[in-house]
Amino acid sequence: MSKWLWAVFISLTVLCVATAQNETAGVQAVVEKVAPSIANVKVVIKTTMKMGGESMDEESKISLQGVVVTPDGLIMLSNSPFSPKRMMEMLAGESMPAGMDYKMTPTSIKVTFGNEDKEYDAFLAATDTKLDLAFVKVEGLGDRQLTPVDLGSAVDAKLGQQVIAVSRLTKGYDYAPYFALGQICGEIAKPRRAWMLLGDISQLGLPVFTLNGELVGVLTTIAPEVKEEGGDTMGFTLFMRLLSGGGSSGTGGVFVIPGQQVKPLVEQASRRAAELAAERARKKEEPTKPSAPAQPAKPKSGGK
Repeated sequence: MSKWLWAVFISLTVLCVATAQNETAGVQAVVEKVAPSIANVKVVIKTTMKMGGESMDEESKISLQGVVVTPDGLIMLSNSPFSPKRMMEMLAGESMPAGMDYKMTPTSIKVTFGNEDKEYDAFLAATDTKLDLAFVKVEGLGDRQLTPVDLGSAVDAKLGQQVIAVSRLTKGYDYAPYFALGQICGEIAKPRRAWMLLGDISQLGLPVFTLNGELVGVLTTIAPEVKEEGGDTMGFTLFMRLLSGGGSSGTGGVFVIPGQQVKPLVEQASRRAAELAAERARKKEEPTKPSAPAQPAKPKSGGK
């Protein structure tokens, strides 16, 4: 090999190593920046199904990932676990069967930040079926201020661009933060503007960033405007991908919606959370009404 070719080879090697190191440093910076805003949310849900005159109740526990969107404890997450209608759309691409009443009610919500053991109580503050997002409000924070993600600072994604999302493991693994990578593979304009995504990012309700740490949007489901005859609207393909942790794709009904679309929803949810928090505080302060004294039993009339 000539000296000139050897010099070119050395230069390219150094350049590749430097690029890889920069990308690694960039990913680490994003994880360190975003991880404090990612919370684990444990929900106990009561499911009531009525059909054909019969009723069945069931209670289940689920663990979700959420992101802090206001310093006072408003957490954004996917609405699908709270919405039977959305679940039907995802699994079957259809509306609720006639005669069936299906209701999902959260009876307990606990939120954990970082790798802390402390669990905070929270309540469901607002839901949005169009963007498939829900918001829970944490109680008992006192003077603690959380680190929110600013959805108003979002930038537009570009076709082919690599993006990153940050999540956390469960308590058994010390709630360790980790990242997943994806790639913008397309864009839709209807029923709303959003980007298609390929890769390993699959946590619905969480924000997606560029490798430089700029917010792009939020991963969520979008129902189509028109049903496709015989098509897999969102259903089995999406369900199996999410169940197996195999990443997401816009072809299965999962998209990244721009942060600017979500920002107004956060503001509305924050106002609603404040109203509900005030109502809950008033109820707690109301004195408990004493129960009415038991009335003495009337003597039974005897005989004639």
